[in-house]
Amino acid sequence: MIKANLAKNTTYFTAALTFQKILAFIYFWYISNNLLPDQLGQYIFALSFTTLFSILIDLGLSPVLTREASKNNDQANHYLQGVLGLKIPLAAITMVLVWSAITLSGKPTAIAELVYLSSFIMLLDSFSLTFWVIFRSQQNLKYESIATIIVQLIIFVLGSLAVKYTGQTTDLILALLVASIFNFLFSASLIKFRLKFSLRPKFNREISRYFLKLIPSFAIAGIFIKIYNTSDSVMLGYLANDKAVGFYAVPAKVVYAFQQVIPAAFAAVIFPAFSYYYTHSKDLLKMTFDKAFKYLTLISLPITAGLVTLAPQIITKIWPTYLPILPTFMVMALAIPFIFLAFPTGYLLNACDHQKNNTINRGIITALAVIFNLILIPEFGYFGAGLTFFATNFILLFLDFYWVKKVVPLDYRFIIQTLIKSTTAVAIMVVVVILIKPIFNLLIVSAFGALAYFIALYIFKGITWSEIKTIAKNQF
Repeated sequence: MIKANLAKNTTYFTAALTFQKILAFIYFWYISNNLLPDQLGQYIFALSFTTLFSILIDLGLSPVLTREASKNNDQANHYLQGVLGLKIPLAAITMVLVWSAITLSGKPTAIAELVYLSSFIMLLDSFSLTFWVIFRSQQNLKYESIATIIVQLIIFVLGSLAVKYTGQTTDLILALLVASIFNFLFSASLIKFRLKFSLRPKFNREISRYFLKLIPSFAIAGIFIKIYNTSDSVMLGYLANDKAVGFYAVPAKVVYAFQQVIPAAFAAVIFPAFSYYYTHSKDLLKMTFDKAFKYLTLISLPITAGLVTLAPQIITKIWPTYLPILPTFMVMALAIPFIFLAFPTGYLLNACDHQKNNTINRGIITALAVIFNLILIPEFGYFGAGLTFFATNFILLFLDFYWVKKVVPLDYRFIIQTLIKSTTAVAIMVVVVILIKPIFNLLIVSAFGALAYFIALYIFKGITWSEIKTIAKNQF
């Protein structure tokens, strides 16, 4: 049953995230080509600034709720009420901190106003995540998948209208706010009427004490991740300028889009599965980790190779006014395999009572990211931020593997064979792409490159026909 649900959830959520990211990519392309780099930089800065504080609302409660509700569904409603009882005062404190920080930061009034609006998005999204976590813990991502699509449609329609008729970044933030309001109301309604759960916050001393005992590692790890994911844009805003933030946003958005489609979909479903298998079957735990590692390797390597090989054509065709970002685009694309593979390693550690080790690893790369950015941004601008991005993601994966091997035995022969077969297929793909890219347009070249990769992968037995049939039947 768990295995069937895992397959079904992977299909639902991957399909929804794929649609969302395609639409989000089109939307970002539209606004980035219709706003000045300075305006785009202000928009990205406001969202990044509030994201820095968003962890203070949650403080690691969501992953703890996912893990504990997955282990004990009968107590899920009590856990939810206890989490709401903790999150509401945290939300009030966080809002005050955000408003105070931007007011005292010295940023212009226009940017401060964007941050004020963004803070409400941060608030609503945090509570929506808590509600969706309950469905994830019950191995049901169907409704979250539907919401993901509708939310992106709202953003796309309202944001596109805002760019066309006003061109104001404030209206773009308002489009996000409307989408967040829908997501909050939809998720809360499903919790209330579909699951028949009570949404009344409760401060249950026993549950609160239990959760507060578990959250420090998750909270600290979350803080590190938020700082890591947003510090580059925020530091560019202070150490460089809004234009640099706008330029950096383009490669960052491309990498983030790939990151959120495939590994994020895997993570949403494998974290509850890891938690369950850790308690019930170590063999299935190892098998699930091995499959996640293999499939993410097979997917991430050709994506990276394709982006690097076709980078000049991609930038010229899609962002002709952003040609200076080409070196940054390429170096950040090289980080994709390390980003993909750090999802199963990190979630495995969290699911298997090694959250402290996971936290230490994220703390190390966060410190390194801040240090590297302080050194590189003043010298190289947004390219320096790109170098930092690559270096820290590379380091993180190997830090994770040090602890992963203490949880599940690593089959080094399996890992090496997977890498060799995929790399060989990628090399053939790159040759094909280089040969045909002067002849055909970008879409046709990409399609032929992907076809060449999978044919070569099949020939070298990187993936077998039985695996293809199994995947086609949704047996992850």
